[in-house]
Amino acid sequence: MKKKVAFLGLGKMGSLMAKHLVEAGQSVTGYDPVPKTMLAANKNGVRTAKSPSAAVRGTDIICSSLPTPAIVRDVYLGSGGALKVARRGVVIFELSTSEVALALEIASLAKKKEVAFLDAPVSGSIPHLEKKQVSAIVGGDRKALKKHQDILKAFCKSVTYMGPSGNGLIMKLITNHILGIHHAGIAEGLTFGIKAGLKAKKMVQFLQESALPQLLFYKGPAMAARNYSEVIADVELSKKDLGLSVHEANELGAPVPLGVAARQQYVAAKALGLGTADFNAVFEAYLNAAGEKPQRWER
Repeated sequence: MKKKVAFLGLGKMGSLMAKHLVEAGQSVTGYDPVPKTMLAANKNGVRTAKSPSAAVRGTDIICSSLPTPAIVRDVYLGSGGALKVARRGVVIFELSTSEVALALEIASLAKKKEVAFLDAPVSGSIPHLEKKQVSAIVGGDRKALKKHQDILKAFCKSVTYMGPSGNGLIMKLITNHILGIHHAGIAEGLTFGIKAGLKAKKMVQFLQESALPQLLFYKGPAMAARNYSEVIADVELSKKDLGLSVHEANELGAPVPLGVAARQQYVAAKALGLGTADFNAVFEAYLNAAGEKPQRWER
């Protein structure tokens, strides 16, 4: 059944999301402060409004994709903000990467108006969104999500419910955290190789065919379960290997701060008595530092 959707923020991501919603048969009214983006959205079948509150009036669903937490706050809580005119029963999908505390604040105020505010950031960027291949991570009212997840599925390949309000954003920040470290690690490794005389293109071609791209699949589940019994390579071996790579990088004059920091975590895991456990047990070093009781290991 066609739903009336307000879309706030018609930038690069928002405009594509709104376009996919129109293509899915939804009635979309959008707002963006930049006239050029409004014109482009209109050509894609999106009706346009003169303000966030004008876009929201009479709608069933509010979606927003906004660049900063300050703008999220202003759009929802500012003078003439969307939350002030949203009618009872409206469901909000806030798709931005924003602050958890702000999402909780808006969700609390929305609940008083009997409006469901769900933090629903997506993982993926423009190339993925063009093909409807982004993944939504949702925190908030599960019933509201179940009733209206067709809105997210209009442009997402998957929708994962993470729990109460704020949990969607927490998972998005964790995703970006891992991505940033992973990306920096690739850059660090390639620089190490270049200093040793290798070609970046050739290294990338090899790494694409190596075990690295599948690491999360074949090692992630056991790490999450804190099960270190299937020893592919133990903590001691990983500590040794990282010691060798860091030493060689130092000899070449290649900066490897991530490698140095990672090795120290394996040193910490060994100190916890996990030297012969699978190298996934580096997880325990982090958990111990975070105040969690580490797993005992006997082989």
